[in-house]
Amino acid sequence: MKLKYIATLAAASILTVGGTALFSNSAHASSLNSTDSAVIVAGNPCAAANPCAAANPCASANPCASANPCAAANSAQFVAVGSSNKTEGTFKIVEEDGKQYIEFSDDFEVSEGPDLEIILHKDSTVESSIAEEDYISIAPIESFTGTQRYEVPEGVDLNDYGSVAVWCEEFNVTFGYAQL
Repeated sequence: MKLKYIATLAAASILTVGGTALFSNSAHASSLNSTDSAVIVAGNPCAAANPCAAANPCASANPCASANPCAAANSAQFVAVGSSNKTEGTFKIVEEDGKQYIEFSDDFEVSEGPDLEIILHKDSTVESSIAEEDYISIAPIESFTGTQRYEVPEGVDLNDYGSVAVWCEEFNVTFGYAQL
C-alpha cells in the first residue's frame, strides 16, 4: 500500500533503521511516499508543550485549531513607542538559501511617517530617541502594512542585537520594536 505523508520538520536529516524512516527537526515541509516502511517524526520541540499536537486539524470541531503555544516561540510581537505612533503585528527570522530575513506578518501595521527604516537595535527595548552607535539600518520600510521581508546583511550576527525596530531617521523617533 502506498502512503503519502506530509510533515513539517525542523532539519532535513533522515535516518532509516530497519525500514523505518526517522526524521529529526526540520523547518521545511516535505512530502514522502512510502510503500512498506513505518515513518516516525521525532524531535518536535512543540509536541510536549502543545496538548493539541495529536488533534485532527481536519475535524469539524477542533478545539485546538487556534491553540498553538509554539507559535509565539517563532515570532515576536511589535509594541508601539509613545502614544502617537501605532505599531502592531509580529515578525520572525526566516533562513532561506543560506541567508537570513526579517519577515513581518500579514497583520503588521505601523503609523505612516517620513523616512522610516527597519533597524536592528542592540537593546531588547528601544527608547523613543536612539544613539547612532546602538543600531544598524537594514533597509527603508517597504510598506506601512502587511507582509514584507528584509534581508539581514551578510556578516551581521543577530545575536549581537536585542530587537528589530521601525525608526524615523529624519526626526530620530522610534515608532515601535519587537524583541529578537
